[in-house]
Amino acid sequence: LLLLIKIKKKYWLFDVTPDIKEQIHLLDQFGCSLAGVFITHAHVGHYMGLINFGLEIMNVKDVPIYVMPRMKDYIANNSMFSQLILNKNIILHPINNNKEIVISDSISIKSFEVPHRNELSETVGFKICRGDNSIIYLPDIDSWDEFKNQLFDMVTKNEVLFLDGTFFSKDEIKNRDVAKI
Repeated sequence: LLLLIKIKKKYWLFDVTPDIKEQIHLLDQFGCSLAGVFITHAHVGHYMGLINFGLEIMNVKDVPIYVMPRMKDYIANNSMFSQLILNKNIILHPINNNKEIVISDSISIKSFEVPHRNELSETVGFKICRGDNSIIYLPDIDSWDEFKNQLFDMVTKNEVLFLDGTFFSKDEIKNRDVAKI
């Protein structure tokens, strides 16, 4: 899932997949530049594309990466990614749960924690607001039961919800208990 916000000649991505190089190549046709990335958590499909931002592949410069505290520590203390910081390919910007980040005069982003496997980092969804309109981006969650009150509010108080529906059937899941997904 690739979600982005485009404002004039800039765009912000939500998560960075291993296919990010090809995805950004597709976006190049619109003449826009990458203004930042919001990362939900430390599972491969959500952050691993950062490695493409380094010297050997894309060699981007000073791209803001918005992350929660444990995700920040995970990236900063992982030699594969810390090199991106040292080379100034990325700049980690810590965010906090339920705190608003303003990216333009009309758009703000707010993270919110969700129940998910948090082995390496916390997991968040994002609420994207423009005036009275809002969108929810929630790529991973383990239990709707633990989240039911918030889910009702999300459905009734937001115009659009992007929810992960990655697996179509249990046959796609190998060596894992589908009841826990």
